[in-house]
Amino acid sequence: MKSTFKTEKILAAIDLGLDTEKILAYAFWMSKTAGNGAAEIDMLYVIDYALTPPAYMVPYIEKEKKADEEELCKWTERLKGLGIKAGHAIAVGRLVEAFNTAIKDMQSDILVLGHKSHIVRPSSSERLIKSLDIPMLVVRGQKSERALIGNVSIEKILCPVDFSEPSKKALEFAKSLSEKTSAGLVVSHVVSSVKMEKGFEKLKGMSEKDKSDYKNGLIKDAEEEMCSFLNICGGAESVVRIGIPYTTINEIATEKEADLIVMGARGLSYTKGVILGSVSESVIKSSPCPVMIVR
Repeated sequence: MKSTFKTEKILAAIDLGLDTEKILAYAFWMSKTAGNGAAEIDMLYVIDYALTPPAYMVPYIEKEKKADEEELCKWTERLKGLGIKAGHAIAVGRLVEAFNTAIKDMQSDILVLGHKSHIVRPSSSERLIKSLDIPMLVVRGQKSERALIGNVSIEKILCPVDFSEPSKKALEFAKSLSEKTSAGLVVSHVVSSVKMEKGFEKLKGMSEKDKSDYKNGLIKDAEEEMCSFLNICGGAESVVRIGIPYTTINEIATEKEADLIVMGARGLSYTKGVILGSVSESVIKSSPCPVMIVR
C-alpha cells in the first residue's frame, strides 16, 4: 500500500480552556509522527461573533485579545522549547469562516481539536467537524483525559470500514499511521442489525433457523469482502460483527483497548458540509478515545 500519510503543518483549534493541554498534546504527537522532522504547529483562537461587533464592544475585544495573546505566547514558547516550530493567531468573527481562512492561509494539512457535545445546539467543535475539508483529529474520550504534551502513546489503532471509497482512504491513512508508530491495527466492519431486522420484516414468516442462516450468511459475505478489502493491508487484525454501527464500533474500540479510531467521512448531503454522516458523527460523540476523520 502506498503511504498517504504526510503532515507538514498542523492547525490546533485552541479555546484556552481546560482542554488546551490535551489538544496540544495530540498535536505534538502528530507533529512528531509526521515523518522527516517535526511538523509545524499553528494555534488558532477565535473570538466567535456571528455578527460584526458594535463599536462600543471594540475596546473590550481588544482587551480580551491582549490577554489571549499573552496566554498563546506561553504555549508557543513551550512548544518551541520542545523543538517544535510553532506559531499562533487570534481571529475575530464567524468561527467556521475564520478556520477556513486560516487553513488556506497557513496551508494546514490537518486540524486537531477538542469535542464538547451539546444536546440542543451544536458545539463549536461540531460545527468545525461538519464544515471543514481537511483531516481532523478529534481529541475526546477517557483515553485522552490525562494527555500531556510529550506523553501521548498510540499503541492500537481501530479503523472501521464499510468497504466504500472513503473508508478505503481511511484504511490507507490508518495503515500508514500504524507503520510510522509501530501501532497494532484492527480493521472492523459492522453489519447493521437494523437493516437485518428490516430484511426479516420483508421476508415474513421466516423460521428461526432461516433467520439464523440469513444472519450467518451476512457475516460470511462481510468476512469475504473484508478479506478482499485487506489484501492491500497485510498484518491487520479483522473483526466483523452485527450490531448498531456506532455503538458496536465503540464497543470494539473499548474491547481492543484502541488508543485511536481512524474512519472516513461520508454521507454529506443537502448543502456541502451540513451533515457529516450519522455513523461518524455518533462515533465521535461517544468514543472512548480520540477519533481521526479522514476526508
